[in-house]
Amino acid sequence: MPELRWGYGISQWNCPRREQQERALKVMSACGFRGVELRAGSGRWSPLGKADLIELNFGSVKKFKEFVESCGLQVASYYYDPLMPLEGEDSEFWRGAPARRSPLNPADHERTVAGARAFAKLLSELRGTCLVVPPVPPYWTQAALTDEQIKTAAECWNKVGQMTKQDYNITTVLHVDCLSALRSLKDLGKMMEYTDPKFVGLAIDTAELTIAGINPVDVYDKFHDRAKHFHFKDTRNVDELGEYKKPFADFHLLDEGGEKHVERWFWEMGTAGGLVDFPALVKSMKRNNYDGWIIAESDPSPNPAQSAMLNAWYVKCVLAKA
Repeated sequence: MPELRWGYGISQWNCPRREQQERALKVMSACGFRGVELRAGSGRWSPLGKADLIELNFGSVKKFKEFVESCGLQVASYYYDPLMPLEGEDSEFWRGAPARRSPLNPADHERTVAGARAFAKLLSELRGTCLVVPPVPPYWTQAALTDEQIKTAAECWNKVGQMTKQDYNITTVLHVDCLSALRSLKDLGKMMEYTDPKFVGLAIDTAELTIAGINPVDVYDKFHDRAKHFHFKDTRNVDELGEYKKPFADFHLLDEGGEKHVERWFWEMGTAGGLVDFPALVKSMKRNNYDGWIIAESDPSPNPAQSAMLNAWYVKCVLAKA
């Protein structure tokens, strides 16, 4: 059985400066994590958000890779949302246009492939493995999905996945979050059916699925052959009121806590009152010889270093014995 590989998501750290990035990476390394997941972004607050920013701040992608390695880590993956435009990306398409590029729109598929190509190339140079992408827009932007819409989105990701795998040996993995229009095991099963397993995998986020009312252990047991990536974080709450349907749910539900005034939706693994059964999930992963990365997260955390230590303790003292 392959040894589980643990990494950490950098998104919970606010580190626009080099010394802040170094401290964040060294904390992850000191806690025993060996990979880092980066997040796409642009502007001065996202200096690791895309290739040209990395080159601007480090001189080259190669020098950035050496910087990460000097901190005891390697780049494992990149999270990229094609719905969110980046500065300088497809500028003619975005100039003055309120519409967002979407996998549900066939006219946007080639632009989605082009956007993903830049990150697949960057990941390849950094020796990462997975491009993590949301498969469909949030529910509140367009309501429930039809079977034809799921097929259309699957066609988009088949194109992206074929490009990333064949041209760069990078696996495209679909990450379902708690606001996604893909809201059931049945619909997720359709997405898996309509996507090509040679090119498209599944990223399972334990807290996001739990908040949406979906048991991540059930998801892995059903789709373990497609699971190529994990985000491990805990939650104390489920969106029982269906607030994912409300306009601007990303702000009103996640940022503001919704009608229940939830303090934090995302917590460290094993936190008191946490709903995710991590030991059961890890046991299933070991039975099925899972060999991808597990990225620990707890964003947004009031103390990222403390959260990393708490997650590391849980990995070493609880999950290592599962």
